[in-house]
Amino acid sequence: MTQSDNAFDLEAAFDAARNAPPQMPIGLSARILADAEANLPPAPLLQRLMAAIGGTASLGGLVTATMVGLWIGVAPPNGVGDPLELVGLRGNAQVVETDTDVDEAFLNLSAIGWDSEEG
Repeated sequence: MTQSDNAFDLEAAFDAARNAPPQMPIGLSARILADAEANLPPAPLLQRLMAAIGGTASLGGLVTATMVGLWIGVAPPNGVGDPLELVGLRGNAQVVETDTDVDEAFLNLSAIGWDSEEG
């Protein structure tokens, strides 16, 4: 096959397109990304809570602090006041007697045996 002189040169057009690719208008990519972020589903609740806390490392610190606080509350070390004495449920403070078993449970926390010593 022969080409006529006034025929379109397709290879030359492809070469010109490769050398000068079309440019995206300024701000179009920012608008596309903003639209995509607006249409994302919300993150799951657990993922949002973990992000608010600070991740797994912060969660480990919170769990450790909670367990230490619980232990100090249950078996306070020497020199630290007993929290039950501070709120008036044990010791020298006067306790108001009621007919419920809940108050007796608070008064008899030492019955668990955590504060007993050997010997």
